[in-house]
Amino acid sequence: MRVVQASIGDSRNYLADNEDLAALKTEIVRACAVGGAFVDVRLSGDRVLSVLITTTTPVSFEERDVEEEEFLDDEISENGRLHFDGDYWVE
Repeated sequence: MRVVQASIGDSRNYLADNEDLAALKTEIVRACAVGGAFVDVRLSGDRVLSVLITTTTPVSFEERDVEEEEFLDDEISENGRLHFDGDYWVE
């Protein structure tokens, strides 16, 4: 299973499975081109992060393959493997 972690400013979050990464990148570039704009980013756990993107906002995406059972698309993890504060695996 491929997951994408977005780092925007000081925030690190997993993108929702249905988030179109190419479209999101285009929207971020467009926001920079107009001098700044809010961009909605769909995150795992049915959350949306609305971020003010400017030319000085640091943005990066990390794509990685993980075993499906290692990644829980749920904020309340019974086994504690996923932290939404940016730390991946906290066993």
